[in-house]
Amino acid sequence: MKVENAINLKSMIQRKDDLVSCDLDGETMLMSVKTGKYYGIDPMGSRIWALLETTRSVFEICTVLLAEFDVERQLCERDSLAFLNKLSQENLIKVVDESAA
Repeated sequence: MKVENAINLKSMIQRKDDLVSCDLDGETMLMSVKTGKYYGIDPMGSRIWALLETTRSVFEICTVLLAEFDVERQLCERDSLAFLNKLSQENLIKVVDESAA
């Protein structure tokens, strides 16, 4: 992962367009149309994915998660950033300029 592209709390995130997703018993399955790769996402990751239906900052995502789940802010932010950076590495999301959101 390139350090200069690392996602942080202020990053504005959106889904890539070339993905197909569906819900399977509370978990999300993703498929990249471009690569044909499949991804399974756990319930917390599925909620983050659902929140990315519209462009949001990582801070906004964590604020929603804190209201919905019993989790401490520091842990939520750390785990959310790790998850979103992983999605970015897999080319499933992108960071956009705030002015473009």
